[in-house]
Amino acid sequence: MRVSGAARLVSSSAGKAQLEVAGRPMFELNPVAAFIWQQLASNLPADMIVGQLVALFDVSQEQAKRDVTNFIEILQKHWLVYDDEQFTTSPPSTSS
Repeated sequence: MRVSGAARLVSSSAGKAQLEVAGRPMFELNPVAAFIWQQLASNLPADMIVGQLVALFDVSQEQAKRDVTNFIEILQKHWLVYDDEQFTTSPPSTSS
């Protein structure tokens, strides 16, 4: 899973985090979402992020998996994360 180069996490002095896209605020993130984004940006796979959430935030495996899956789905809908395979496969050939 890769994150878009157009998006970056910005923390404010008030302790909140925003995900900016092309320099414009797009999402305000809670601490769990900000952590998930940071781990995705570090190229950590989703299952490892789930394990870290369980340990750091004292949540169940099911809740952590649901949080990671839901957040990734939102990011995918906005083209902010994508699967590596989407861009490593050859484009279909065209006949002339």
